[in-house]
Amino acid sequence: MLSQLCVFCTAVLLAGVLSQPLRAEEPHSPKTHEHTECVYNIGSLLTLSDAIQNALDYSPRIKSAVAEVEAAKGAENQAGYFPNPEIVFEAGNLAGSGEFGGTDSAEFTYSLTQTVEIGGKRSARMSAAKAAREASGTALIAERLNLERDVRIAYFDALARDEAVKLAVEQERLAKDVLGTVSRQVQTAEEPEIQLSKAEVAYTASVVTRERKEHELKIAKKKLARLLGASTLDSSLNHAHFFELKAPGPIENYRVNLARIPDMRQFSYIKTQKKSLLDLERARAIPDPDFSLGVRDFKDSGDQAFVLSVSLPIPVFNRNRGNIARARAEVRQAKSNAWQAGLILEQQLAENWEQWRTYYSEAQRLRTELLPSAEKAFKLARVGFAEGKFSYHEVLDAQRTLFGARSQYYDSLRLYHAARANVERLGAVTE
Repeated sequence: MLSQLCVFCTAVLLAGVLSQPLRAEEPHSPKTHEHTECVYNIGSLLTLSDAIQNALDYSPRIKSAVAEVEAAKGAENQAGYFPNPEIVFEAGNLAGSGEFGGTDSAEFTYSLTQTVEIGGKRSARMSAAKAAREASGTALIAERLNLERDVRIAYFDALARDEAVKLAVEQERLAKDVLGTVSRQVQTAEEPEIQLSKAEVAYTASVVTRERKEHELKIAKKKLARLLGASTLDSSLNHAHFFELKAPGPIENYRVNLARIPDMRQFSYIKTQKKSLLDLERARAIPDPDFSLGVRDFKDSGDQAFVLSVSLPIPVFNRNRGNIARARAEVRQAKSNAWQAGLILEQQLAENWEQWRTYYSEAQRLRTELLPSAEKAFKLARVGFAEGKFSYHEVLDAQRTLFGARSQYYDSLRLYHAARANVERLGAVTE
């Protein structure tokens, strides 16, 4: 096939009778996108930035993360409060026997009791709550970045699927034209009957391909619509940046930012939270004293006296050792989770950066080298076939080469945008 393609390209260059090479930027007038599921001429224009903003405004993922931040703020406020005092009323020496019968000898005590936290419980509790609030805040930022990345991937995926449908529609039309030409040549005995069968098979295959591509486009549109908080996509998408290619920078430029992206900062806050919770459990092993101050009324004499008491639990049976051991293990777990997350992110960065570089190079070569040659070769094959210079087999080879190259080009662009979005997400630093 490649040798035939080279022959075709050489013939084109020598003859100079065909049109200019296929441009990298596809025409996007309404006439070029007349299929049912088109994303270019179905309503008002929805740019990528508008799509991202709509998703941020309506996504339940963001609303859930915002609610988590608000809950963490409430917990942080609560952590700073002191224990509430207690009012105690005590009645004694009443309803007894002898001189203590009735209430004439009763004693009434009114007191106020306050628990005083010692050992750093309050400061540890506040530190843990603050770290939890900061972790939820970075989780919200990370979720917004994730949603932005997902919308970008879905947006360009819908554009790529639309280009694939347009290509399939064109392939079906050309297959139908070739079928008509072969049919006429078979009727005039210029081609054998088997060529008509081959043309019919090619046309049927093109119909099946077009239907499959339309189904894939429909799925892509629904996926994008769901990210935007809608059930259907009723707006046109902007193709302006779909064919733009940008080479990735050195991977080290992205790797140095990994420790500062929201995902890793969240793990840092979680480690701080777990350490503070360990301090809190250690402090809880120290009992808190209760101070009580009150007034006692002696009914029989009418006298009054102050009452002062101090109580302190004796940590004989419960020294909070189990909770301390649990908190200590959770600190180790948080450190291991952060380490593992860093390794996973580095692996994801390496894979997606390599994919970005690969699909960038692939799309560049397809656009500048193979596509123009394949387009000219196919045009030459069709002209030559109509003039009886080439066989139908050569036309089919040129057609498969052209549409295969264009399909690969659109697929490379789709994968390029996905890989680039993933790398830029992994390198996103927001401080």
